[in-house]
Amino acid sequence: MYFYINFNLGINQNICFTMTKIMFDYTKSVLERVSFDPKLFCKELEKAIKMLLPYEMEQLREWLISFTLEKPELRQYLLIVNS
Repeated sequence: MYFYINFNLGINQNICFTMTKIMFDYTKSVLERVSFDPKLFCKELEKAIKMLLPYEMEQLREWLISFTLEKPELRQYLLIVNS
């Protein structure tokens, strides 16, 4: 009797997790860089919503709440993430 074990599955999952972490960090970086312009911030936030996974959206929502404490002009865009 032979058993076939697919070790690549674990590697693929790690790669997938790493890639989503990279995309999430990149999204935060972009949002920080464009936060000087509310319209541009909104545009980038809409792109992020299309790109991120559901659990990353929850992380983004939490990050936005803390990030916009210092930038009240951006707080209105929390509605985009909450909808």
